[in-house]
Amino acid sequence: METTPAVPATGGPRPDIHTRQDTSTNHAHRLHLYGALDRVCVPLAAADVQAVFKLAELDCVTVHAVIDWLDAARTLEPCPLAHPR
Repeated sequence: METTPAVPATGGPRPDIHTRQDTSTNHAHRLHLYGALDRVCVPLAAADVQAVFKLAELDCVTVHAVIDWLDAARTLEPCPLAHPR
């Protein structure tokens, strides 16, 4: 049985490998965040889109926590205002 020769060691992983992976992960996070915002009927302003892009760069646990908060907000009664306007 022949074996595949070992790949020579380099200084580390190629930078383009992780860039594509991170971009793909960020894109998936953005789609999930947009979906969660859409479910709670939040219209997005330009600043909101920028916030979604920044949130999408965070780790999976954090992004899913934000999505869970948005989903939970759909089922909660509105909070009474502490200081009425």
